[in-house]
Amino acid sequence: MADTCPACNGDRVTEHTEHSVETDQNGQQRPVTRTWTGPCGTCNGTGTTG
Repeated sequence: MADTCPACNGDRVTEHTEHSVETDQNGQQRPVTRTWTGPCGTCNGTGTTG
């Protein structure tokens, strides 16, 4: 029997965050953080584990 995924609590999606450094038009580097909602990385979007 499958259990509810603890990472997404069965919602099948989680908030994802990506950190990177980008160079602007003046040649200055700055940290950039992007966040989005997508399929849960623990259960691959199924909402269950096991």
